[in-house]
Amino acid sequence: MPAESTEWSDIDGFDVAPPDASSGSDSVPEESLADIAAQIGVTLTASQVERLDQLVYLLVEWNARFNLTAIRDPREIRLKHIVDSLVPCGHNWATTGRAPATILDVGTGAGFPALPLAIVQPEIAVTALESSRKKAEFVSLASAQLGLNTRVVRGRAETEGQRPVLRERFDLVLARSVAYLPALAEYCLPFTRVGGHFIAMKSERVDEEIAAGLAAVEAMGGLLREPIPYELPGVPGTRQLLVIEKVAHTPAQYPREPGVPKRKPIL
Repeated sequence: MPAESTEWSDIDGFDVAPPDASSGSDSVPEESLADIAAQIGVTLTASQVERLDQLVYLLVEWNARFNLTAIRDPREIRLKHIVDSLVPCGHNWATTGRAPATILDVGTGAGFPALPLAIVQPEIAVTALESSRKKAEFVSLASAQLGLNTRVVRGRAETEGQRPVLRERFDLVLARSVAYLPALAEYCLPFTRVGGHFIAMKSERVDEEIAAGLAAVEAMGGLLREPIPYELPGVPGTRQLLVIEKVAHTPAQYPREPGVPKRKPIL
């Protein structure tokens, strides 16, 4: 089914049939992906590895037609998209000690981390939010072809965060490389229920970003916990999980109109 959107136009979607996900000659043995995932604390079954590999080849095929992601090599996709997407799960959902019942992936792009998490944790209700029409449609098609129940919403966070059906509805909100923290907090915390968490997945240099984002985090009802460093196997550098607990309701005026959080961040 197409991505959920009030702006959807049938003529704007993909105009070619979905590729055969089983195609491709660069298949990595199941043990390789499973072993790499084990290094971040995630245990994968053989069937999960097979589905994750199918996702890789779906992305490779669609990337040949549409610019969905800058990473195009299958091995790099497995590491920098698939494995990285599983990090919050491997870190025991970043200190909560339990799996969330509902997840929202804000700015999912080509479906990361939403689709890998839906494959590995099928009992969790995963929603993916993406403003790009073609990326949202790819996530919908990939979810259907992989037999997932991922809900896809096409729209901007500033608009969707005011919808009662989405506002403060999610146990866990995730974002990878979407925006600088002052704007990102305004995008994501309105979706997070009180008592839930928002996790921003960031590169290693976050001290200045954290300092700049504290006012926005607090204004949205959040409380920043101690960042959690992690390393991606085979990738230089230390990355960070910025874990923000939702401790109070987000005031009704947030998020502001589209574009405003980025142009005029709360500092």
